[in-house]
Amino acid sequence: MASGSTKSPPSRFECGREGGDAASEIRGRAVGMEQVVEVSARRPHVWLFDVRESAFDALADADFVSDAERHRAARATDPRAERAAIGRRSALRLLLGRYLGEAPRDVRIVTAPGGKPVLLPRVPSERASADDEPTGGAPAFSVCHTGDLYCVAVGHERSLGLDVERLREVARARSIAERWFGSGERERFADLDGEALTLEFMRMWTAKEALAKRHGAGLRLMRGDDAELDVDGNVASGHLRYFPPGEGYVGALAATRTIEDVLVRRPEEDFWTI
Repeated sequence: MASGSTKSPPSRFECGREGGDAASEIRGRAVGMEQVVEVSARRPHVWLFDVRESAFDALADADFVSDAERHRAARATDPRAERAAIGRRSALRLLLGRYLGEAPRDVRIVTAPGGKPVLLPRVPSERASADDEPTGGAPAFSVCHTGDLYCVAVGHERSLGLDVERLREVARARSIAERWFGSGERERFADLDGEALTLEFMRMWTAKEALAKRHGAGLRLMRGDDAELDVDGNVASGHLRYFPPGEGYVGALAATRTIEDVLVRRPEEDFWTI
């Protein structure tokens, strides 16, 4: 905001007010950002976006994504799915730009072997601390979307794995557990049914997905008894933590180092204030 202005700064997205163009307002606030969001080592952030909000939908018109990203989104047969994909990528770029102090289109996202999206290491700067992982100061991130939520984890790690799932009954829960869960993990389902079975299965599945995404290979390319997917072991070592995304959802975050705390944030906070 210009010096000497008496107007209160905008918070959240606050787009389209007084007949203004939502996408233009988002673009205007995203360029030339000076305030950098800091994330402490071992205390990663998890951002939860409600995709039903008009401000989130407006991101699809903000011209943040690259031509390649727009081309990938265009592969969707449903125009709504294409717009949703562009909106999610735009939200990711806008969010990561706040951590890097860069405009959304300047955020350099590449795909690592195995398909995991990562940030290109940046030139080391005063913002990179001795406790950072040796990635040139660029934070790790992980994304997922389920139900009405788009979720992004950000932290100073070699790798993060995030998964959030909407709680729902899974008809083949026991057969899926036989394939993907270790023998000790399967035993806990023996005496469960109904809602108790649904909750325990979804918690375990979410944890497995988070661990696989941390590894970068994807759950379907790993064995159920792989040590990388040992839920109890990773919880005990502090490399895996559950967190509450909200009613009707379960969330888990895995990291390459011990996690002291998971800080859950939403754009309703003052994050979007410029």
